[in-house]
Amino acid sequence: MSVRALRLAAFTFLGFSVAAFAQVNPKLYAGLQWRDIGPHHGGRISSVSGAMGTGQTGVFYAGLPQGGLEKTTDAGVTWQFIFDGFKNVNSVGAVQVAPSNPDIVYAGTGDSIGGSDGDGMYKSTDAGKTWSHVGLENTVKINRILISPTDPNVVLASTQGDATRTGRGVFRSTDGGQTWTNVLDPKGFNGTRALSYAFDDPNVIFAATQGSGGFRFGPPRPGAPKPKPAELYKSTDGGQTWTQITTIPSLPEQIGVAVAMHTHAQRVFIIGNSVDHGSGLFRSDDGGQTWTHMDPHDARISNGQGGYNCGVYVGSQNPNVIYTISTALYRSTDGGNTFEPFKGAPGGEDAHIMWVDPNNGSRMVVGFDQGAGVTLNNGDTWSTYYSQTIGQLYHITTTNTYPYWVIGSQQDTGAVMVRNRSDYGEINHDWAPFPSSEFGRLTVSPTNPNIVYGVGYGPGGGGNGLIKIDIATGDWQNVAPNFGVNEEKFHQGRDFPKHFDTAFHPDALYVGYQCLMESTDGAMSWKVVSPDLTTTQDQPAIVCGAPEPKPAHAAPPSPFGPRGNSINDFSISTAKKGVIWTVSSNGQIFNTMDGGKHWTNVSNIPGAEHVNFLNIQASHQNPEAAYIAGRLGSSRGAPQGIAPADDDVPLIWRTLDGGKTWTKIVNGLPSDQRTGSWVNVVREDPYQAGLLFCGTESAVYVSFDDGSNWQSLQNNMPTTSIRDLVFHTFNHENDIVVATYGRGVWVLDDYTPLREIAAHASAIASAPAYLFSPGDAIRSRVNVNWDQPTEPWEHYAQNPPYGAIIYYHLSQPPSGPISLSIFNSDGALVNTISSTLPPAITGAAYPDYWLATPQSRALSTAAGTSRFAWNLDYAAPPAFQTDLENQMNSVEHETTQGPKGPQVIPGVYTLKLTVDGQTYTRKLTVINDPRIGQSPELMAALRAQMKLTLNAYHAMTGSYDGHAAAAAAEAQVTALTQQANLPSAVASQAKDVQTQLQAIAGKVETGFFFRRGPAPKPGALRSFVDANNGFNTLVSMMQVGLDMAPTPAQIATWESDCRNYDRTVAAWNTMRAKTLVAFNRTLSQNHLQPITISPNSIADPSCSFKP
Repeated sequence: MSVRALRLAAFTFLGFSVAAFAQVNPKLYAGLQWRDIGPHHGGRISSVSGAMGTGQTGVFYAGLPQGGLEKTTDAGVTWQFIFDGFKNVNSVGAVQVAPSNPDIVYAGTGDSIGGSDGDGMYKSTDAGKTWSHVGLENTVKINRILISPTDPNVVLASTQGDATRTGRGVFRSTDGGQTWTNVLDPKGFNGTRALSYAFDDPNVIFAATQGSGGFRFGPPRPGAPKPKPAELYKSTDGGQTWTQITTIPSLPEQIGVAVAMHTHAQRVFIIGNSVDHGSGLFRSDDGGQTWTHMDPHDARISNGQGGYNCGVYVGSQNPNVIYTISTALYRSTDGGNTFEPFKGAPGGEDAHIMWVDPNNGSRMVVGFDQGAGVTLNNGDTWSTYYSQTIGQLYHITTTNTYPYWVIGSQQDTGAVMVRNRSDYGEINHDWAPFPSSEFGRLTVSPTNPNIVYGVGYGPGGGGNGLIKIDIATGDWQNVAPNFGVNEEKFHQGRDFPKHFDTAFHPDALYVGYQCLMESTDGAMSWKVVSPDLTTTQDQPAIVCGAPEPKPAHAAPPSPFGPRGNSINDFSISTAKKGVIWTVSSNGQIFNTMDGGKHWTNVSNIPGAEHVNFLNIQASHQNPEAAYIAGRLGSSRGAPQGIAPADDDVPLIWRTLDGGKTWTKIVNGLPSDQRTGSWVNVVREDPYQAGLLFCGTESAVYVSFDDGSNWQSLQNNMPTTSIRDLVFHTFNHENDIVVATYGRGVWVLDDYTPLREIAAHASAIASAPAYLFSPGDAIRSRVNVNWDQPTEPWEHYAQNPPYGAIIYYHLSQPPSGPISLSIFNSDGALVNTISSTLPPAITGAAYPDYWLATPQSRALSTAAGTSRFAWNLDYAAPPAFQTDLENQMNSVEHETTQGPKGPQVIPGVYTLKLTVDGQTYTRKLTVINDPRIGQSPELMAALRAQMKLTLNAYHAMTGSYDGHAAAAAAEAQVTALTQQANLPSAVASQAKDVQTQLQAIAGKVETGFFFRRGPAPKPGALRSFVDANNGFNTLVSMMQVGLDMAPTPAQIATWESDCRNYDRTVAAWNTMRAKTLVAFNRTLSQNHLQPITISPNSIADPSCSFKP
């Protein structure tokens, strides 16, 4: 069936009509949980600090630009997030631990590079466990914090403001943040940035402003306006008063400042991009009165990324040990005269911030673009970046494979790929670098999931050409139409969009330059399918690839930036062939309804003249409908009358008439999120009409009524920037995948309840209980690993819930227990799960952190929507030899006690939820692992395997029941033999009966390991216990086996065990019907109480196996 046919079929079930209604009760979807899948790779760090004192050697903090705050107590082996409780802010631009009290930590919010604002200062008095807000809410960014070495209440903060929040400059508090005094507010700047003192002379403090010029590589371009230089200020009274140092060279952008210990605050270093004297490091040995340019020709310390990262630091034991920050970290041991590499890689680890222990110069933490690095031995070894899930991703896509890969462009580390599900029970090593740029969209071929198109470094479009990548080999090739001689014809922006026409022409790849280009032969050849789509409505059409008219007063172009306007994003309709919508970097919206023959400029949104359109979504249902997300002034430059803070508002528009008219749809989206309220992405569900999603700079939102109302879908996800959102609807999966800037990739597993809520919200909310239609369940292996489980302190991410994800809603807590029963297609009961807690796992020879809790194995009775994952197993059979499920390949907090029941085979099953006497029914489809498939031959093999397994499974119940009955009788006889003065005839007969019963029942041995028991001698009787152990082994082997028919050895084992079991059953039935009856007559004749005989016989199975 085609994608289009599947979509129509889905709408036939869910309904097309979506009426506007008030917001849905969040309890209807509160049970849906986001899952962090990594990758286990760091990202840019905005601030660092370390604790000092006894027992604090391994304690460090790292602030994230849009991900909160991390803490490590083991020198970077593991990191924990400690700032996730705040919904209004997630950016920590400065963090500092009080030198005199390691429990006191100050965290200043707002990121000075990425643009995410903060809401002031936070303070913890318990080493980060809890936090309180302590002022400076009128600032937007806190860049540095200094704390008195002896008094944790004396604090200085270097801050920035904007047009609406005017707090800026250096603030000082002497009461631990209760009150603040603005002690330095340089005029003509939006605040201060660098702030530094010498730990042994804290009254002498230097502060620097941020100059103009922005983020650039190298010296200013010829003819470009001369940027305003930064200013340096000095205080000699602990920050109470300040004096400008006017002797520094002209340094634009960011500058770094450091004061050396052991010099009475006389040796000072600054580093920056000098307009007049080249780039580099300057040193003063007289407290800033005069300066020496250390080496203007050393490119390694030239601070070539001045607006992005910059810094200089001095060792705490030796004033001649200097560290400078650029694309790598460099060290000098001679006061800055010469330098050697200290830490870095050719690709650029891009250090940003550094903390050196004032009492131990060998102990440091550095914040890089790759994560936080800790060293305790002067840089000989460093902690890994691969224990921090703080990835900063821009755009993502998924492969149509099982398990699927999520591939995304990632800040300054190139692209990355991570699997949604690991075959090893949890996601740990299931990620890899991906050969594509840190910027730009990626797209996967729908006909060959190994082929991905991304963005490379090198010729073709300003150094960011289109590349074709083979996942299987890692090879890539530049396939850009603007490669080499064609470079001047086509240009693209940083987002560089590219998409396939998945619904109607899966081989057609479209790429957005200033026009749209198409290739249908794997990027070997290209054709232009549009004019220049960046022209305004008052301009004539421009043929794509023709020279563009140059503005009369244009500034010289940047060699690293785009050469002109370009398409920011485009969307290909899946509702009608040939419909495409585009948005450009200069705010132009175009569409075509006939495959590119005619294009229409529909840039007629009132009040959007200065909006940069970031994302467009063509409706999956209505070819005349589209949705646009934008940001005011971003990347386009708002005029002087628009305040910089005005860009922080949510902007989404909808059209239902092909772009003739547009409606703003932002009701419910907050506009006061200090960390960012603007919208980065808007998407429409591919199957359910009116179901929309959007990602803002702070959270993810959902609309059930086509955007008329929005509400938070954040649930358990921390506050962070949502940069992209895609749907993965291949291979019977229905997941939402989001890219965050600061917390990696998150997945909402099986979001199908949201579609059902969009169609039936009122009915769900009004019903006492509601069982959602489950998505298809995939039958695969939980964990194939052996012998080498992941250590619990290793960073890992959870796999998706295994088996069937079942959602149900309770309007209120029920009056009694609830249950969920599963039946196969024949109506036979497979399993029942209850809200009654099962017993805890006890007696395991393993630490408790491996074991699943009782709560995770029971249904919740809380009001609202809950989730339960059925593992596709039959109910566990009764057994004497128990084991921990997959003890050789266990997963933390998910390991259950065995034995397990057989895993069901693909087919349709019936779910019945019973609540307060009412039963709610749904069908569940189980499919086989898509890598294996469900061919007729395979299904025949699985049915044979299931038949044999169920034979052994039911025999386990029979043998267990037989043992219970025989053991009960044996216990009565044993008690009788212990009576005094027992008649000899009775005693003799009792002893004989006791021996026979013991042989039939068998001896139960405790333990967690399967043991078949010794093979019986020919003609000898095998006990019920030994029979149960034998069947247990067979069920276990088939449970974890390949999808194949039982082997002759397995069949022979079953038949042999079954025949031995038959003899045991016959012996018990004889014992029950004859021997015990005769013994009871003897007891009655001797006026003794007869023993109780089980009234039930044990079923005698058929031992001959035929598939």
